[in-house]
Amino acid sequence: MNRTLSVSLVAGVLLGAGALSSRPPVAAQGTTSQRDGVYSAAQADRGETLYASNCAPCHNWDLTGTEIAPALTGPSFGGRWTGKSLAQLFDYTQALMPQNSPGGLSRQQNADILAFMFRSGNAPPGQTELPIEPDRLSELTYVARTP
Repeated sequence: MNRTLSVSLVAGVLLGAGALSSRPPVAAQGTTSQRDGVYSAAQADRGETLYASNCAPCHNWDLTGTEIAPALTGPSFGGRWTGKSLAQLFDYTQALMPQNSPGGLSRQQNADILAFMFRSGNAPPGQTELPIEPDRLSELTYVARTP
């Protein structure tokens, strides 16, 4: 078997194994996630106020989603974001939200809203605030809550 075909087969098997798995991807051991106290309670409180005025009209007051916008907590949200960096989630919200003013919130405001979302998903607060720097956010991973 030639080397190119061999590499292609191995890559196909690895990709197929991941695609066939019924479990969502999980963060590598040692990875820090929103479940490790990466936001403060005060930050989540600020985020709750911002969420009420900027996000709730579309995503619902309890983050369960509406006909026009998806849930921001629960299995569907976790399925979409598990294994991705918080930088990816942050960048998505920073660029596209709120729908009536995409990119209209500051980086700090978006971090505060994410802190509120994490608290709403039962992730515990910590002593420091969720960072706003892309390189620091890329070191953090979103992990869905397991039953």
